[in-house]
Amino acid sequence: GVEKRGQPAARDTGFVTRFVFVSKDARQVAIAGDFNDWDTSATRLVKHASADGDVWTVDVPLPPGRYNYAFHVDGERWMADPTQPPAVGDDFGRPSSVVTVRGAQSL
Repeated sequence: GVEKRGQPAARDTGFVTRFVFVSKDARQVAIAGDFNDWDTSATRLVKHASADGDVWTVDVPLPPGRYNYAFHVDGERWMADPTQPPAVGDDFGRPSSVVTVRGAQSL
């Protein structure tokens, strides 16, 4: 899932966007997308234990724009974000989602 925080990031270059992934069995989760050149080691999520499964989160400062992204689970599986619209087209064979970050004037 994605939470648009609406709080300007450092230097006012973007807005903090929280990405959330829930899993009962993941050992590690990363997020990769247009905003980090699909680098699976650049942006790792942090695990928070929950009765319903582990909740993984990360806050990413993003400039306004539209981004394709996916979760990379345990270094082997690509998973789209079930709470966001799917990306249109084949993104190198991996399922992916879309998030749109709007500028301050449209919050």
